[in-house]
Amino acid sequence: MRRTEPQAAEARYPPDVDDLIRPIEASATTVADAARAAAARHPVTPPGEWPPATVVGHLADVDDQVWGPRLARMLEAHRGGRPRPSFAWWEPDAEATAARYADVPLGAAIDRFLTTRAAFATELRALAPDEWAAAAFHATFGEMTVASLLREELAHDAEHRASLERRA
Repeated sequence: MRRTEPQAAEARYPPDVDDLIRPIEASATTVADAARAAAARHPVTPPGEWPPATVVGHLADVDDQVWGPRLARMLEAHRGGRPRPSFAWWEPDAEATAARYADVPLGAAIDRFLTTRAAFATELRALAPDEWAAAAFHATFGEMTVASLLREELAHDAEHRASLERRA
């Protein structure tokens, strides 16, 4: 059965902020470590896979183009008393991402990712307790709050981290 409203606990009570934000911050570090290990072990990327710099760059792009803007739209609606926004599935184009990061050194991609993730964590730490109840509807994931948005972000990180770890 699909939920039509955020879970009551998520809607009424702010979560322990550190329990949600620390994993977001830690995930960026573990992805960066996995990218370094993959690049060291396999300097030539297997066919059909992105080089580690592209994987890390993609995650920075998704922070900038997906997670950040979606959080902003959720908060704008919540603060303005407007209906929750709706989101469709969207990801940056794979070929464009590969081309964008083709000549980017791994260290530069990691620096950018760690910077975007730190900025996102800072934004999350600044939320007022009631803002954690900001909601949206996602065509794939259903009802979402800020906390469930973060769970999806972590799942996305884990998918890409696993691809890097398979190479390390």
